Amino acid sequence: MMQVNLTHWRVFSIVLSVFVAMISGMSGYLFTKSKLSQTPSIPMQLQESRYLIFLTGKVIEKPWSKTTESWIAGDSNYYVLDVGDLEIEKRSAEEGVILRASEAITFENFAEYVGEKVEVKGEYVDSKPYQPKSTYESYPMGMDGKSLPRGAGFKVYEIRVLY
Repeated sequence: MMQVNLTHWRVFSIVLSVFVAMISGMSGYLFTKSKLSQTPSIPMQLQESRYLIFLTGKVIEKPWSKTTESWIAGDSNYYVLDVGDLEIEKRSAEEGVILRASEAITFENFAEYVGEKVEVKGEYVDSKPYQPKSTYESYPMGMDGKSLPRGAGFKVYEIRVLY
């Protein structure tokens, strides 16, 4: 059995270190909370995920083409966040993620940021099954004979230029 000799000095130093740890943890929390309260926010509803993600990269505009990526993006030109070699959770484009509009950021807003290095705040969205509008419509199909899904990307709630 080991015996520990606790002097007044040791008890004081233990209590002091616990107090300092609590104060430093609380000050970090208060600093973060004050910074967040200074950031303008837009009320939004998150669809699938419960948290927002920050990504950085360069905004590029891509023309419609007969590729799977273009099919996933939609019926026209689209915008991609080029993240380079950065590891990200869900790639929807060769360079990174297809940028999706939200209530806060419209599709037209992305044109202002083409060629700029930006930070985007948002959430990943998954593809949804495609429902043809006509029986004569042409669309890409998977090996199962069903139409390929579309709509994947990164729904952007905030975007800002990095200098």
